[in-house]
Amino acid sequence: MINIRIPLLCACTFIGAMAATTPTLASEFPSKPIKFVVPYPPGGGNDLFARLTADAISQNVHQPVIVENRPGAAGQIAGAAVAKADPDGYTIMVDQSSIATNPLLYKQPLFDVKTDLTPVIWGASLDNALLVASDSPIHSLSDLIAKAKANPEGITFGSPGHGSSQHLAMEALSDAAGIKLLHVPFKGTAQIISAVVAKDVDLFLISAATASRYTKDGKVRAIATTGKHRSSIMPDVPTVSESGLPGYTNYTWLGVFTTAGTPPGIVDRLNKEFSKALQDPKVKTTLSSQGWEIVADGPAALSAQIDQERNRYGPIIKKLQIQID
Repeated sequence: MINIRIPLLCACTFIGAMAATTPTLASEFPSKPIKFVVPYPPGGGNDLFARLTADAISQNVHQPVIVENRPGAAGQIAGAAVAKADPDGYTIMVDQSSIATNPLLYKQPLFDVKTDLTPVIWGASLDNALLVASDSPIHSLSDLIAKAKANPEGITFGSPGHGSSQHLAMEALSDAAGIKLLHVPFKGTAQIISAVVAKDVDLFLISAATASRYTKDGKVRAIATTGKHRSSIMPDVPTVSESGLPGYTNYTWLGVFTTAGTPPGIVDRLNKEFSKALQDPKVKTTLSSQGWEIVADGPAALSAQIDQERNRYGPIIKKLQIQID
């Protein structure tokens, strides 16, 4: 008779040892510097979020958290690098809403957030604002809808590029309102603002923080913001929802990710450290002053948000055949 007790005992011992190892690794984490990748150049919202939280976490865990900017291909280059890193939690990345839809837009995406990365925390969100020239005849969302229905494709909007988050958001707004707007892609924000002021295009959807800076010189004005509630930095501007499209929201969100396969205990430790950092007074005050709302929700909420973005914009991308080479 073959004795199976010894192999079974060995297997049980191995499994028990593995189970005991993860908490140990998590309790010792981090024992060396953490690389925090930002997929965009210094100076933007992602970069600000990364540097603020990196400083706070460094002080709390007594290890350096080193911010590394790796711009290019709408976050594809940075995301691919994090996806290929060792799954040990020492390489993390912050990215925005577009990380959810990029795999639907690119012919050959370099990575997929759902399979190649692990969500750590939904960090913050920021409302957008719809801008027009200060002397535009469009004074409200209802004005926009009425004029667009009277003149299909006669109203134009600018965006930073084909398939950009602003492009998709405006197409979603058009769908919700039952209108047809004409998309005009540009290379950057400054060009679009100049075009709006010159009335070369009628509309531009941009973050409320950036919009508030441009409205101060009186050349452009906001007709609506896109959050569930009025923006804290543009409280006099009504939301799209209260202006005639109930339920419509659109905002930029920031999520932190690490490499797929990272042990759950380490992901949980990262989540706790980011949650703590986001309650730091300096972090909260600085982000709030830029219009960011602290969310600090867990991996499951971030994963669900990604699914929601894909379910919302996937049909639009398919219908309009939006694709980026």
